[in-house]
Amino acid sequence: MVAYKSAISYHQNDIEGKVIVDVGCGTGILSILCARAGARKVYAIEASGMALHAETIVKVNGLSDVIKVLHCKVE
Repeated sequence: MVAYKSAISYHQNDIEGKVIVDVGCGTGILSILCARAGARKVYAIEASGMALHAETIVKVNGLSDVIKVLHCKVE
Protein backbone atom coordinates (compact mmCIF):
# COMPACT_ATOMS: atom_id res chain seq x y z
CA MET A 1 0.00 0.00 0.00
CA VAL A 2 2.93 2.33 0.64
CA ALA A 3 3.86 2.14 -3.05
CA TYR A 4 0.32 3.13 -4.11
CA LYS A 5 0.24 6.00 -1.64
CA SER A 6 3.65 7.21 -2.84
CA ALA A 7 2.60 7.04 -6.50
CA ILE A 8 -0.62 8.94 -5.88
CA SER A 9 1.19 11.55 -3.78
CA TYR A 10 3.77 11.95 -6.56
CA HIS A 11 0.96 12.63 -9.07
CA GLN A 12 -1.17 14.78 -6.74
CA ASN A 13 -1.03 17.76 -9.12
CA ASP A 14 -2.55 15.57 -11.84
CA ILE A 15 -5.31 14.32 -9.50
CA GLU A 16 -6.39 17.55 -7.78
CA GLY A 17 -9.75 18.78 -9.01
CA LYS A 18 -10.21 15.86 -11.42
CA VAL A 19 -12.90 13.18 -11.70
CA ILE A 20 -11.40 9.72 -11.13
CA VAL A 21 -12.88 6.34 -12.10
CA ASP A 22 -11.59 3.34 -10.14
CA VAL A 23 -12.80 0.23 -12.01
CA GLY A 24 -12.56 -2.91 -9.90
CA CYS A 25 -12.12 -0.86 -6.74
CA GLY A 26 -12.25 -3.78 -4.29
CA THR A 27 -12.13 -2.26 -0.81
CA GLY A 28 -11.79 1.24 -2.28
CA ILE A 29 -8.33 2.00 -0.96
CA LEU A 30 -7.13 3.62 -4.21
CA SER A 31 -10.33 5.64 -4.39
CA ILE A 32 -9.72 6.87 -0.85
CA LEU A 33 -6.12 7.80 -1.64
CA CYS A 34 -7.26 9.75 -4.72
CA ALA A 35 -9.95 11.55 -2.72
CA ARG A 36 -7.38 12.51 -0.09
CA ALA A 37 -5.08 13.72 -2.89
CA GLY A 38 -7.74 16.25 -3.88
CA ALA A 39 -9.87 14.56 -6.53
CA ARG A 40 -13.12 16.47 -7.08
CA LYS A 41 -15.13 13.24 -7.44
CA VAL A 42 -14.23 9.54 -7.45
CA TYR A 43 -16.43 6.83 -8.93
CA ALA A 44 -15.45 3.53 -7.32
CA ILE A 45 -16.91 0.66 -9.35
CA GLU A 46 -17.01 -2.92 -8.07
CA ALA A 47 -19.04 -5.82 -9.51
CA SER A 48 -18.69 -8.16 -6.52
CA GLY A 49 -20.23 -7.96 -3.08
CA MET A 50 -17.04 -6.23 -1.96
CA ALA A 51 -18.75 -3.02 -3.10
CA LEU A 52 -20.84 -3.12 0.09
CA HIS A 53 -17.68 -3.22 2.18
CA ALA A 54 -16.11 -0.44 0.10
CA GLU A 55 -19.14 1.74 0.75
CA THR A 56 -18.80 1.20 4.51
CA ILE A 57 -15.06 1.92 4.41
CA VAL A 58 -15.68 5.14 2.47
CA LYS A 59 -18.32 6.26 5.01
CA VAL A 60 -16.10 5.44 8.01
CA ASN A 61 -13.36 7.59 6.44
CA GLY A 62 -15.78 10.50 5.97
CA LEU A 63 -15.42 10.59 2.19
CA SER A 64 -18.99 9.84 1.05
CA ASP A 65 -19.28 13.36 -0.36
CA VAL A 66 -16.34 12.74 -2.73
CA ILE A 67 -16.50 8.99 -3.44
CA LYS A 68 -19.52 7.33 -5.03
CA VAL A 69 -19.37 3.53 -4.83
CA LEU A 70 -21.21 1.80 -7.67
CA HIS A 71 -22.08 -1.89 -7.30
CA CYS A 72 -22.26 -2.90 -10.96
CA LYS A 73 -20.38 -4.27 -13.95
CA VAL A 74 -18.65 -1.90 -16.35
CA GLU A 75 -19.04 -3.87 -19.57
